[in-house]
Amino acid sequence: MMRLLRIAITVLFAATLALFGWYWYRDEVRADKTTPVITIDGEMLTVSLHATDEDLLAGVTAYDQKDGDLTDRVFVESISKFSEPGICKVYYAVCDNDNHVASAFRKITYQGYVSPHFYLNRSLCFSQLETINAGSVIGATDVLDGDISDNIIITSADYEYGVLGTYTVKAEVSNSKGDQISISLPMIVEDRNINAPAVTLSSYLIYLPKGKTIDPLNYFVSAVDSFEADVSSTLFMENDFQQGQTGIFSFHYYVTDSLARMGHAVLTVVVE
Repeated sequence: MMRLLRIAITVLFAATLALFGWYWYRDEVRADKTTPVITIDGEMLTVSLHATDEDLLAGVTAYDQKDGDLTDRVFVESISKFSEPGICKVYYAVCDNDNHVASAFRKITYQGYVSPHFYLNRSLCFSQLETINAGSVIGATDVLDGDISDNIIITSADYEYGVLGTYTVKAEVSNSKGDQISISLPMIVEDRNINAPAVTLSSYLIYLPKGKTIDPLNYFVSAVDSFEADVSSTLFMENDFQQGQTGIFSFHYYVTDSLARMGHAVLTVVVE
């Protein structure tokens, strides 16, 4: 009886082993061991500033030996920070029916890209009688991210509270692609009556190409006293602008009212 039982167990084990071997052989033969291949036309793609994933996928195809054309499954996996202003890498990926993943990348350049620029929403010129807050005046815009003023970091190594003078304020900002810029601007704290005339300009900070001339009157809008009377006829200007030189220059606009109170605004010009 024991002998028959041993024979039966042996036969069952052999049958199980054979069945396992058959399934293993079948799965091994049928298994997809191929990996998709992504093909990219060109090493560099030029796109618009607000390119979509569809734009970034231009010229990208994918093929798998088992599943065939997988181009419609390719997706943008990520986009890197800038390696230099306006240039970065876009990474692609694709997955076949057996979950084999392939990836590739290429460089892209954003056409018309320029680094972020600063702006001033008023003159960086304060009366000692008002709250002095450079952070409320300095802003920044970016062609990719729009207004990035919330990212600005402002410092001043020489500012003395309550002391009249011209100080240096440094502003730093970066956009989502890691393009970081900085600027050092003059900030004036002066003995100006709180009821002095108000001088309004169309811009308070502009960027000017080297060699280009500037007419400061083009940026003057109005000058009114504390009673809203026009005092623009008293306007006179001073500046330290040097034609053909790069740097940061100031155009000063002064007006006076009937009580000899002087109003003052400043146009800051960055010559690149």
